[in-house]
Amino acid sequence: MLDGHGDDLHLIKGIIKHNFSSNVYYKGCPEDLLNDISKRVHEIQSYPSPAASELNELASKKFNLNSNQFLFANGATEAFYLIGQLFSNKTAVIVAPTFSEYEDACKNFNINYRLIPRTELKDINTDLVFICNPNNPDGNIFSSEELELLFQQNPKTTFVIDEAYIEFTNKIASILYLTEKYQNLIIVRSLTKTFTIPGLRLGYVVSNAKIISKLLNLKMPWSVNLLAIKAGEYIFNNYETLQFNIDELIEETINFQRLLSSVKGIKINNSNTSYFLVQLLHKSAKELKEHLITEHQILIRDATNFKELEGEYIRLSTQNTIANLTLISALKGWM
Repeated sequence: MLDGHGDDLHLIKGIIKHNFSSNVYYKGCPEDLLNDISKRVHEIQSYPSPAASELNELASKKFNLNSNQFLFANGATEAFYLIGQLFSNKTAVIVAPTFSEYEDACKNFNINYRLIPRTELKDINTDLVFICNPNNPDGNIFSSEELELLFQQNPKTTFVIDEAYIEFTNKIASILYLTEKYQNLIIVRSLTKTFTIPGLRLGYVVSNAKIISKLLNLKMPWSVNLLAIKAGEYIFNNYETLQFNIDELIEETINFQRLLSSVKGIKINNSNTSYFLVQLLHKSAKELKEHLITEHQILIRDATNFKELEGEYIRLSTQNTIANLTLISALKGWM
C-alpha cells in the first residue's frame, strides 16, 4: 500500500501545524541523536555494510541474545516483505483490524491469507500468523501468557509478532527473550517510532538463527542506508538515555482523552497506547479530515480503510498540550 498509511503528510498541499496521524513519539528525535547524525553526513560518500551487521552485536548486548538472532532492515516493512517471500505460496492468518502491510506482503508472495478477529484465534490451521502487539490502530494487547500458549498449542505455525509499538505501552513488555525458547516465533521491531526517525527507515527481525539465515539469503544488499546504520549505533549505545518516559506519555494520553470526551458525537475507544481510535457517531471521517486540513492545518488519520473495522473512525496519537487543545476546539466547532 503506497498510499493510505497514517502519516500521508506527503500528499498534503499546504501547511500542517499539528500532525495527529502518525504514531511516532510527538516530541521528535532526541537532540543528541540529531546532532550525531548531522556530524556523520559526510560519511555517505562511502557504501554502507551490505546487511547492517554491525548493529547485530549492539542489539545482542542490549537484549542479551545472540548476534545471529538479528537481521536489520529498511524499516519494519522490508522485514514483513522478507517474511512474506520466505513463506511464499503458503497460508496465513492476520489478526485484524491491523497494519495493512501484512496483507500486502501476503498478496505479493501468493500467500493464501484470511483476516480474523482476535476472538477467533484458536484451532488455527495455517503456516503463518501475523499479530501486531500492541495493535495498530486500536492499541489492544496480547499478554505474554496468551502468546506463549498460542506458540505451544500451534508448534507447526510460525507466529510473526510485530512489536513496533511495544515501547508505547506500559501494560506489557517485549517477548524477545522467547525467541530462544520457541522455534516458531519471529519478532519484528522498529527504531523509527520510539526515536522519531521514520525518514531513515530502520527496523529489525529477531528470531532463531535458522530463520534469520534464511531471511538473510533473501535480503537485498545495502537496503539499510549508512545514516540509518549510524543512527542505530548511536541509539543502541545510548538507548536508556534517549528513550522517552512511557508513564508520562500514557498520563498525557489519559488527560487528552478526558478533555476529548467533552466533544459531543464521538466515542473514544479504550487503548493501552498513546494512540487510539475515535468513533464518529453521526459524521464522516473523510469529511472531518478534509475540514481539519483546510480550516485548521490539522492532520488526523482517517481509519475507515482498516479492514474489519466497521463504522466511521479516526485514529489520534497524543501530541503536545497546545496541539491537543487546538484539535478539541476544532472538533467542537465542526460537530
